[in-house]
Amino acid sequence: MEIIKTKAAMRAYSEKHGPETGFVATMGYLHEGHLTLVRRALAENARVVVSIFVNPAQFNDPADLEKYPVDLERDTAMLEKEGVHAVFVPARSEVFPEGLPALRLRYEAIMGRLCGRFRPGHFEGVLLIVHNLFQWVRPARAYFGLKDYQQCLLIRKMALDMELSVDVISCPLIREADGLAMSSRNVRLSDIARRQALKISQALFQAEKEIRMGAKTPLQVSALLAVSLQPLEVEYAAVYDAATLAELTDWKGQSGVLVAVAAYVEGVRLIDNIIIS
Repeated sequence: MEIIKTKAAMRAYSEKHGPETGFVATMGYLHEGHLTLVRRALAENARVVVSIFVNPAQFNDPADLEKYPVDLERDTAMLEKEGVHAVFVPARSEVFPEGLPALRLRYEAIMGRLCGRFRPGHFEGVLLIVHNLFQWVRPARAYFGLKDYQQCLLIRKMALDMELSVDVISCPLIREADGLAMSSRNVRLSDIARRQALKISQALFQAEKEIRMGAKTPLQVSALLAVSLQPLEVEYAAVYDAATLAELTDWKGQSGVLVAVAAYVEGVRLIDNIIIS
C-alpha cells in the first residue's frame, strides 16, 4: 500500500494507474462504517484510494476541530489489512498552503436546512475539499455514507453541476449492534452518554413505524420525535422531503421521506436519519 503525502504525487499516481479508481474520502479515525465503503469500492474498481484529512474548512467551531480524534497509524493499518492500494494523507499546509481560501460553493436552499442551518460554512468547506480531492485523485467512482445524507445530496449535485467525471455513490448508514449510528465522534462518549445517545436511533425507529402505519401526519411524527428525544439537546428532529430537505407538513408530492435528527449528548454532536421511499 502506497502512502501519498503531496498533491503532485497524488496526481502522478492517478495518471500512472488510469481512471478505474474507486475513492473514499475520510477524516480518519476509521470505523466499520468507513470500511464498508472501502469494501464496496474494492469490489467495484481496479484500484482504491482512501484519503485521510481533517478538513479545517468544514469546522465552524475551532474547539470541535481540536477535539476530533486522530490516529493515523491505526487507520493506515486498518486500510492495509483491507487491501487498499493507496492512502492520501496530505498535511494541512499541503492542502491549504496560503490558508483557507475565500472561494465557496453554495446551494442556498439545501444548505439553509438541517445541519447547514446550524453549522454556517460547514458544507461550503465540505464541497471545497471534496471538489479538490476529486481533481487530485481523479476517481471513476466515489463512495459516501448516507449517515451524512445532506452531504451526499450536496456532493452529488456539485459533481453534476461542475461536470466532474465521477460517479458519486451513496452507501447505507451502518449501525452498532445496539442501533447507534457509527461515527468517529462516538469514541468521545462516556458509558452513560452512550446509553443516552441510543434515544436518537430509538426515536427514529419509532417514527418510521408510525409513518409506515400511516396513522400520523408529518407534523405529528415530528412532535413524537421531540418527546422521544427528551432530555437531549436537540438541534433538529423532523420529517423532510428527501429530495429538497423541505420540512413536510403533509404526505402529498414528496419523492421520498427523510426522518433526521441532530442532537448533543454530553457536548458531542451526533446525527442520524432514516430514509423511507
